Amino acid sequence: MLPHSDDWTHVLRPSARRGSRVVVFPHAGAGAQRYSSVLAGLPDTVEVVGVTLPGRERRAGSAPRTTLTAAVSGIRRGLRTLAPAPTVFYGHSLGGLLALAVAHAGGGRCDGLVVSCSQPGAGSRTRPERPGSAAELTEIFATHRLPADALRDASLSPARQVLAHDLSLARDTLRAVEPLRLTVPVTALAGTDDTLVPPGVLPLWARFTSGPFRARLAQGGHFFPFTPYGQGVLLEELVASLPR
Repeated sequence: MLPHSDDWTHVLRPSARRGSRVVVFPHAGAGAQRYSSVLAGLPDTVEVVGVTLPGRERRAGSAPRTTLTAAVSGIRRGLRTLAPAPTVFYGHSLGGLLALAVAHAGGGRCDGLVVSCSQPGAGSRTRPERPGSAAELTEIFATHRLPADALRDASLSPARQVLAHDLSLARDTLRAVEPLRLTVPVTALAGTDDTLVPPGVLPLWARFTSGPFRARLAQGGHFFPFTPYGQGVLLEELVASLPR
């Protein structure tokens, strides 16, 4: 079993000549280590810091359930221990929402936000067939092939339990970010064939900042950044977003 840790952040890739930093917020069910190879092509002057929610990777000994308040508090606490450096937050899917929430809360320095395949708040979602918090969560679970009682189903694998709790967090975070507004540049990326986050909602990310906004479509589905082509698109946008 991986060692237990209460640290929400850790350095994925240090840089002896650190000129800037990318903080990566993973998608639901994933840990920061999943992004090490995706971001390996960043310049060697860029330090990469990962956010790890409980229940996975280096925090596998922790129960996977958390709240947005606890996540934002823990991530802010970790980021504030880092040496000052120009910093861009990058989040994929759920990670984009968490990055927005932490940036708004003042989680250390944030000079720009890049999100990929991330739903721009609850207002951008199709109205659920059955309104209500529990019914909405059931629909979200069904989309990911999870049973309605996934939060209580002990027969699910640890990975599926982590995914269920992350999706519950995503449901809550979608609502919580609605009133948030940043002043830093925001770049939103979407996959042309994404069935989870339709590319048509991409422009709605502009409302979360009074600063510059850029939108870009990339060929592929919900996980396009994990393809060679998509990785190139992501790295290009991250480098462009880094303060010079």
